Amino acid sequence: MKENQKITTYPNSKNTKTETYQDGDAFITRHFYNGKNAYVKEFITVKDGIKTVKHNTEKGVMSKLEHFVDELRQGIETRYFVSKADGSAKSTKTYDQGKLHGENITYNEMGKIIKHEVFATGKLVLKYFGEDNDNGEITNVEIIDEDNVKNLPVDEYEKLQTLRS
Repeated sequence: MKENQKITTYPNSKNTKTETYQDGDAFITRHFYNGKNAYVKEFITVKDGIKTVKHNTEKGVMSKLEHFVDELRQGIETRYFVSKADGSAKSTKTYDQGKLHGENITYNEMGKIIKHEVFATGKLVLKYFGEDNDNGEITNVEIIDEDNVKNLPVDEYEKLQTLRS
């Protein structure tokens, strides 16, 4: 057993066992799942009040990166294409104090944006659309929640004003 290792079992869950231990200044958690000897490994570090969690597959490929402040999601959460194993982003979501706040973008395996939404304090406010062109320019915007436009992050509000004019 590793130093300070804690093993937890989950009898009625897909997650059958969790190991947690400390390695230097990082806490490492490995989640084992039913039906295969596969696991997701979480590398958790805390620095200056920000907890960073890196999720890796059993083969060591990063699948997700997220950040927390006071146990609330904060900043950009990135999910990666595990099949490509090259660090290509599958999606990015922006959080502020645990709520979606800012751009949320989904990409295809070629790196092209397939969904582009903007949230304000947890509510979907905008959807951006682009033509099928190579430059990825935004050509149209749909306002979903006019009442929350004023709550958008400053840069998103300014972008919307530019697109409206």
